[in-house]
Amino acid sequence: PDGVFSNLNSAGIEVGVQLVRHPDVKAVGFTGSIVGGRALFDEASRRPEPIPVFAEMGSINPVIILPKALEHEGDQWAGTYANSITLGTGQFCTNPGLLLGMKGPELDNFVTQLASEIVKIEPSCMLHPNIIGAYEQKSKQAKQQTSLEVVAEYDSDVAVNYARQAITTVDGHTFLENSTLHQEVFGPFSMVVRCKDQQELVRILRSLEGQLTGTIISVDDEIQRYQGVVEALKDRVGRIIFNGVPTGVEVAPAMLHGGPYPASSDSRFTAVGRHAIRRWVRPFSYQNWPDNLLPDELKNSNPLQISRLINGEQTYAKL
Repeated sequence: PDGVFSNLNSAGIEVGVQLVRHPDVKAVGFTGSIVGGRALFDEASRRPEPIPVFAEMGSINPVIILPKALEHEGDQWAGTYANSITLGTGQFCTNPGLLLGMKGPELDNFVTQLASEIVKIEPSCMLHPNIIGAYEQKSKQAKQQTSLEVVAEYDSDVAVNYARQAITTVDGHTFLENSTLHQEVFGPFSMVVRCKDQQELVRILRSLEGQLTGTIISVDDEIQRYQGVVEALKDRVGRIIFNGVPTGVEVAPAMLHGGPYPASSDSRFTAVGRHAIRRWVRPFSYQNWPDNLLPDELKNSNPLQISRLINGEQTYAKL
């Protein structure tokens, strides 16, 4: 082409829809809301020639803190997660919006410490007015739900478009019964769910929609007694993290930034890392072609000296 556009601004969805409809467009990438991603996905499916839409959409990124970790390292993890929840004003798509633990004094102490840490952090500006508006509306809706307790909220004056971080808590039974509590609140908002036992924790994980990430915090070999929890979490996420935070996505070959719907529209692909390029290419095969007519990547002499799969073996060798 004579040139390309790197940025097109629009107050609504019209520009995005026109791009998806254009016959020269062969694939679409999207990061945003479930509503926006699904609208583009459906639009692409209605084309005379349907095209793939790789949409990264909603995720609350559950974090499970096991009892021994709460007992021995609860204060440390409270500080770590206060910073993770508020990182980038909570606008990371891997923001930890759901924390789960077993009822008891250890979880109570963790919630108290998390509440104390999070209000020490100064609020910051969200990306644009629509995002702060959605955050205020969604967080208000969540806080109005029956039996949900707000345990911490930044209550000082803030500048325009600055988001007040909040921590809420609810028991596991209420969370299971109220699907509104499962919805993403995009911003510095997190909910602590108090589970009565491991069985309830597994039921909660199975009730969730697809997620980008899931995290388990454990000490010693405690995780060995929670294999049912691990399996339930693996079924819902694209990336499972041990003793860490989900925020921060390293660009590396092993990175998987995607997950079951609605975390992404196609869980087989990643939006970050070496394999992200596979969204924009398609397989192509040469059969019975003379060596001199093949592209350099496939010639027997391997002039580009690249790694190739030959008879099931990855090799740099010539043929």
